[in-house]
Amino acid sequence: MPAHEHVGRRRLEHHDPHLPVDPDLAPDDPGEPSLLHRPTPHIHRSRKPEVLALIAAGGFIGALGRYELGLAWKTPPGGVPWVTFTINTSGAFLLGLILTTLLDLPTPSRYLRPFLCVGVLGAWTTMSTFAVETDLLAKDSYPWVGVSYVAVTVIAGLSAAWLGIAIGRSLAGRVSWLSP
Repeated sequence: MPAHEHVGRRRLEHHDPHLPVDPDLAPDDPGEPSLLHRPTPHIHRSRKPEVLALIAAGGFIGALGRYELGLAWKTPPGGVPWVTFTINTSGAFLLGLILTTLLDLPTPSRYLRPFLCVGVLGAWTTMSTFAVETDLLAKDSYPWVGVSYVAVTVIAGLSAAWLGIAIGRSLAGRVSWLSP
């Protein structure tokens, strides 16, 4: 594929051939054109009932875990919302670790990724609570706590994701038991 080829409105530039291919973007039908050649934006095409059920089950587990942790670990007024920080940072780490590990499997499972990453970790992490808590800190006369919270969360989240990816890469080939 030429480096100048367009995808939707975006232009693909210098794709790194060492990056793994996203199995969710591969066409289901060998005769179907690759999603990279489609002119319209792509929305995840897997609407299979078993995949949706796995996402829902994973979402239930992740949301329940986040809810229970929030009940057990209260944030005092004006305090740093450590529970949301911990949830989002651990989610970034686990996403980096799990996605890297799953993409390195010789035969990736169709079901682990939607269940764990979209379902469990998608419901475990929370951008909306992060935004609301930051807004409340700013409105309640704690703007520096809010600014610091945002900065530390972004830095910690990126670092955690990087660490998860690094550990996932070091585990490459050692997790064959996950492969179907």
